[in-house]
Amino acid sequence: MKKIIACLLSLIMIIGTTAAVYAAVPADGSYSVSVSLEGGTGRVKLKSPCELTVQGGKMTARVVWGSSNYTWMKIGGVTYNNENSGGNSTFTIPVSALDSPISVSAETTAMSEPHVIDYTITFSSAGIDMNGEDGRDNSSGSTTSKPQSGDKSSALDKESGDSSDKDRVSEETDKENEDSNSISVINTISRATSVSAEMLSDFKGKTMHLVTSAGSVDFDEEALAYIAENASGSITLTMSDVTEKYKDEKYDLAVELSIKDEEENQLFTAEGLGKATVSLNYEKEVKNKNEVEVYRLTDGGKEKVESSYSEKTGTVTFETESFATYAVSEKAKTGTKVIAVTAAVLVAAAAVLCAAVIIKKKKKIS
Repeated sequence: MKKIIACLLSLIMIIGTTAAVYAAVPADGSYSVSVSLEGGTGRVKLKSPCELTVQGGKMTARVVWGSSNYTWMKIGGVTYNNENSGGNSTFTIPVSALDSPISVSAETTAMSEPHVIDYTITFSSAGIDMNGEDGRDNSSGSTTSKPQSGDKSSALDKESGDSSDKDRVSEETDKENEDSNSISVINTISRATSVSAEMLSDFKGKTMHLVTSAGSVDFDEEALAYIAENASGSITLTMSDVTEKYKDEKYDLAVELSIKDEEENQLFTAEGLGKATVSLNYEKEVKNKNEVEVYRLTDGGKEKVESSYSEKTGTVTFETESFATYAVSEKAKTGTKVIAVTAAVLVAAAAVLCAAVIIKKKKKIS
């Protein structure tokens, strides 16, 4: 009986220790870790080691395939687009746990037609000190690195964007993991994000969440249904920066929103067919968040749109029933411009008056 109890206690300790290791997350920093891939034909591998970044207790990894034919990866219902169009397919993806297989799907164009293949990826914790101390990766010989106090950014930050971009990606990923009734595609390195026809075909009862480097758009069920039913093939959301086009208007930001299918047909251009919530990255120094305004620009002029500005995310959010060009500016700037113009007019008027007085005096003298 004692032996049985001892065995049970040992088993409980082993399970508890294993669970603790699996659940553990390294301290914030950048690490070099071994990564393995299973699935498919077994001929394609991931480059190992890879960069693992931990920020705020959340892990992301930059994985590089041994092929340039992978266009997107899907994890937990969220799609991540290829970040490297000129070489081996590269993705920045969330890591839910170390030493535990993570199920992913990836589309490859290596065959005559695109195919989606299921894989599992495992990131090793070997050599990582969970207390954040520097260590040695036994499998690769690479040293894991805890950021030094003088470092401004980690190696991964330099390659894939600053920490604020990672925060946004993590927040968006968490949001979609909580809501499986949404088609979601995230691409934080480009102003355009595409959704495949295969993903669109499963639109019933769902919403759609698309992210680009310029911001994000959330389509409600009605809007998604209209887009999916009227699109020919895949669709692409583009958030083009057209600020220069409206430079005379002194807007801080102007973005043209469009969503097209493979035949270049414009979608979501008529009202009454659903709504979209748009968030634009507004990376300007804002003096008064209540003075940030959004305008819808059309050939007929401009129309003020109800909006809100978030200091935390640095985004301006508004709702629309159809796409157009939207401009953002801080109201105070307009007021300053008016004051400056008024002052200039008054100075000019004073100069004219003085000149008139001088001329009149000269006439009297003569």
